[in-house]
Parts: sequence; C-alpha cells; structure tokens
Amino acid sequence: MKYLLILLLPLFSQVSYAQQYEITPDGLKDKSNAENTFLVLETPSKTAVEMYTKAIAYINENYKNPKEVIKAETENEFLKFRTHAPQFTQVKNGYINLDVSMNYTTELRFKDGKVRFDIVDVDITADNGGRSVDFSGNVMAGFPIFNEKNGKLKQADAKVAIENYFNQHAKDIQTYLISDSKKDDW
Repeated sequence: MKYLLILLLPLFSQVSYAQQYEITPDGLKDKSNAENTFLVLETPSKTAVEMYTKAIAYINENYKNPKEVIKAETENEFLKFRTHAPQFTQVKNGYINLDVSMNYTTELRFKDGKVRFDIVDVDITADNGGRSVDFSGNVMAGFPIFNEKNGKLKQADAKVAIENYFNQHAKDIQTYLISDSKKDDW
C-alpha cells in the first residue's frame, strides 16, 4: 500500500496544480489568479511547432467541418477555432429546467513548453425561446448566473456545469497536445 501511494503521488500533484476556470460575475477567470481570463497549459518538452501541429490534428479529429471552425491562425504561434456545444446543460426557469446550448471561441497561443488557452466570445442561450444565459445580468433580460445588482449566485447548477465543461475542454486539449501515441496503431 505504501508503495502504491508513492507511485500515485506525482499524479495527484499534477492534478492538484492544474489551472482551472471559475465563473465570476465578470466572466471566466483563472481560479488561481482572478486577474487572468486565460489558463496556461503546461506541455513539458514540447515545442511550439509540435503543439501547433497537434492542435490542428485535434481539430481535424474532433470537428465535423475542421476548415469551417478554424477562424484564424498564425502558423506555429496562434490558432483560433469556434465550437458549438448543443444542449450541454440546463438553467432553471422557475420550476422548469430549460436546455442550454453554447457557441464559443477557443484561442491557443503556443510557446515552447506551454500553451495559453483562452475562451472568448461565449454565447450561451436557452434552446426554448432563445433567451441568453449571461455571467451577470438582470433576470428580465435572460438567465444570469449572478445577479448584477447584488452579486448573488442565481444559477448554481449551470455555473458548475459551465466550469466543468471548459475545464474538461482545457484538459482534453492539454492531454492531446502532450500525448505521443497515435489513435490508430494498425
């Protein structure tokens, strides 16, 4: 048992120090540094060129129309792509839960050993009626996660679901970028 803990300790330390997003009334923020709207994903021993190439491969493998989702790129330095997440969570409207879909843009900036991961242009809407889900706002305008006047949390379940979604997205990209194996080894 003691040996198992020693073997697993490096795994726990990597997971515990991973950067994560948190939703605030001002939007998505780095949980460990609320001044940042981006995360820095560590990619040890990977060059910017390798990660850029792997990011293009990630998009090609995970998106139905890869050429349509890529919105901007500077070879080996920068990549910007748009994602649609249909019915990924729900918001409460009184006693009714409404499905929510989202469109957002991911920006990746590459340097040797790290990637700046930034989520921009987030557009979240309730599928039934198209009212927006905003990080902060007035109930009359849509479904705010936080009340703009007093900062009170209004949509706790949606907050957690959105945070989990973006944190998983960052983790998936980081895992793909640092992996050396091919999916199909036939």
